[in-house]
Amino acid sequence: MEITTKDSAVESATQPTNQLVLWRQIMGFLLCVSLFSYFTGGIVGAILSLVLGGATFADAWVSGIYKKPGRKSFLNISPMAWGIAMVLVFIVVYPVYLLNRNKLRTIQAGNGLFIATIVLEAMLIVYFALILVAVRTGAVV
Repeated sequence: MEITTKDSAVESATQPTNQLVLWRQIMGFLLCVSLFSYFTGGIVGAILSLVLGGATFADAWVSGIYKKPGRKSFLNISPMAWGIAMVLVFIVVYPVYLLNRNKLRTIQAGNGLFIATIVLEAMLIVYFALILVAVRTGAVV
C-alpha cells in the first residue's frame, strides 16, 4: 500500500513530529470518552462509544487530518477532537465528518478505517431507531 501526500496550493497540516503527541491524544481521547460514556450509558455505552470514537480518531490520524496552526474553524480540530466530538455530538459531527473528510485529509492512504467508521455509525443509528420503536410500542427494552 503506497501512501502519498496531496500536492496542493492550500496550506496543509503536517503530521506532528513529537512522538508524544499521538500518545497524549490517545490518552485524552480515552479519558474523555470513557468517563462521559460510562456515566451516561453504562459499560455497554462506554464500549460502543470507544469503538465509534476510536474508529473516527484512527481514520482522522491516518488520513492526515491534523489541526493547522493559525487557522480558526470548526473543522480545524485534531484527530482526538474528531473522536470526542463524534461521541458527544454525534448527530452533528457524523454528517460534517462524512461530507468534509476528503477536503481535510492531507495523506492519501487507504479508506478501510473510513468505511469502518461509516458502518459502525450506521449500526448505531439503526440501534437507536430500534430502541425508539421499542419504547414507542411498549416493548421491553
